Amino acid sequence: MLMDEKNRLGLLFTGVGAVAGIFSAIVTGSLPSILILVIAIGFFYGTSYITGFANVDMLEYGGRRKILQSGIFAFLQGWLVIWFLVYEVAKLY
Repeated sequence: MLMDEKNRLGLLFTGVGAVAGIFSAIVTGSLPSILILVIAIGFFYGTSYITGFANVDMLEYGGRRKILQSGIFAFLQGWLVIWFLVYEVAKLY
């Protein structure tokens, strides 16, 4: 059974959130927290440009705003969970 577009977008946003979480964990302490937040927002917004990798047509889905709305919680989950796990497990503090 194939995944529908919403599930593919959720997986894409979670994966990019995980990459952003690893990056955030590595640079925590060397960069200000507000800059890490801005970079994570950049990762989130940039994900809307690579939806073609998930075989999602932006116009058919409802536009960039609809894609970002459907991926916000998946991204936050991947970003925050991986950031916390990598930061704590690697003892980067």
